[in-house]
Amino acid sequence: MSEKQNIHRRMTITALAWPILIEILLRTALGTSDVFMLSSFSDKAVSAVGVITQITFFLIIISSFISSGTGILIAQYNGAERHKESIDVGVASIALSIVVGLCLSIIAVLGALYLLPYYGLESQVEGYAREYLVIAGAMTFNVTIGIVLTTILRSYGHSRSPMLVNLISGVINILGNYIALYQPFGIPVFGVTGVAVATVVSQLIGTLLLIIIVKRSSIELPLRNMKTVPKSVYSKILKIGGMNAGEMLSYNLAQIYIVYFIVQMGTSALAAFTYAQNIGRFSFAFALAIGQAAQIQTGYYIGRGWVDSILKRVQIYYAVGFVASTLITTLIYLCREPILDAFTQQPEILSLTASLLLGAILLEAGRVFNLVFISALKGAGDVKFPVQIGILSMWGLGVAFSYLWGIHWGYGVFGVWMAFALDEWVRGIIMACRWRSKAWTKFKF
Repeated sequence: MSEKQNIHRRMTITALAWPILIEILLRTALGTSDVFMLSSFSDKAVSAVGVITQITFFLIIISSFISSGTGILIAQYNGAERHKESIDVGVASIALSIVVGLCLSIIAVLGALYLLPYYGLESQVEGYAREYLVIAGAMTFNVTIGIVLTTILRSYGHSRSPMLVNLISGVINILGNYIALYQPFGIPVFGVTGVAVATVVSQLIGTLLLIIIVKRSSIELPLRNMKTVPKSVYSKILKIGGMNAGEMLSYNLAQIYIVYFIVQMGTSALAAFTYAQNIGRFSFAFALAIGQAAQIQTGYYIGRGWVDSILKRVQIYYAVGFVASTLITTLIYLCREPILDAFTQQPEILSLTASLLLGAILLEAGRVFNLVFISALKGAGDVKFPVQIGILSMWGLGVAFSYLWGIHWGYGVFGVWMAFALDEWVRGIIMACRWRSKAWTKFKF
């Protein structure tokens, strides 16, 4: 079988989506394991991780500034059988990831020292947050390189390899957490610092494994050609990536602002929000996997000129994701008592988290629109429109109503949760209409 046939076979939605789903679940379990294990150490440590999650996710989004443009370009070039351009994009993205990653590591450490005090956290919570961010943030460059390598592999249809790497990294991280918190063999408790070190070590090993996998694959990445890659390739990655990351960047900045509102509601509200977010990630994992797979497939199909086929497919993917997310979220709510008992015994936190899990049924149903249709629009090259609508909706609805419902009208953290739902539904319906209009067909790269 030729390489062309191999790529086409790897571009089916099933071949792309199921490894991505497992990888997302592993990443989610990894993040939840940090929260779960820290909950036995201190609820204040959990609150600290809740704040840090927003900042680290912000750093990951900036890292995606490179990978998002890389994925779209490689998928479309492979579809059009322009393999020389695909190779140039891969090489350029590695060079850019090194530079951007080092800058982000410096920003993360500075943020730990100078940004955290502005949150107004309790002194102990702020101390935990600083410990974690200094260690994990300093290694952001490693995460940036790993994200780009994962994107390159997926864009060529190799979605199983990142899944296996995340499995290995996840096991290493959990073992590290156990050593840091549970005193095996009489080892001292290392607390938040130990959890941060375990996370960094697992990520570093994951990146090294990705490097080995890429070298042994059929993907050509002659890094010695970095200087000979046309400048237009670098500028195209930055242009597409900049627009593509804009929507996610706006979302995370809005989240950071909203977390500030929740901090004013007290440590219990912040802990409940953190627990609900981590548990809720399992409910939209399926739709997120379909969306990421749809973006790769859309780019490939657009490159080949199969517009009508991908138009129908994406709408089917949305319907499947909507049903799956709604069923999973409902099941999580019905099983909430044993799930929450594993995290905390505090009555106030339990009550608040249970209310958020009920609201998540509405929230996650709306999120599916954006996970699938925005991803497909980006895969087609229609990036500017989602960014514009996203910024307007996230701040005009998400942030504004988080303040109104959460603080001004006194509905607390549940009011914030419903503001999230309002943003997801309004923005999502607009994106669905955009996809059905076929306006994205004019943005092919």
